[in-house]
Amino acid sequence: MSLIHLLYDIISADQEAVLLKMLDNHPVYQGHFPGNPITPGVLSLRMIRECVCRETGRPLHYAAIKNCRYVALIRPGDTLRLQRQITENEGSVTVKATLSDANNPDDLRLQLEAEMR
Repeated sequence: MSLIHLLYDIISADQEAVLLKMLDNHPVYQGHFPGNPITPGVLSLRMIRECVCRETGRPLHYAAIKNCRYVALIRPGDTLRLQRQITENEGSVTVKATLSDANNPDDLRLQLEAEMR
């Protein structure tokens, strides 16, 4: 099941970036954490994977996460900029991605380097 329209919406997408709007009505925020909602890290990774799947037209899963650095919290209502470099290899896809505030690219939230299959 995709998290699009449940956890986030895609505002726009082009070769440079994907703009994402975090929605505030996902049930995960009721328990993570009441009164101080934070998007769980695993859901941030899933958002990136779903965007890569949409772009490549392939159903992909993480085969290896080579580097993942959470820099700042992602909260409901945030508008994020996903910049990604996708390299399609035989049988796999290498992804280098960053999530940052859409209005301030220096406000980095997550850095990722992974292989998907």
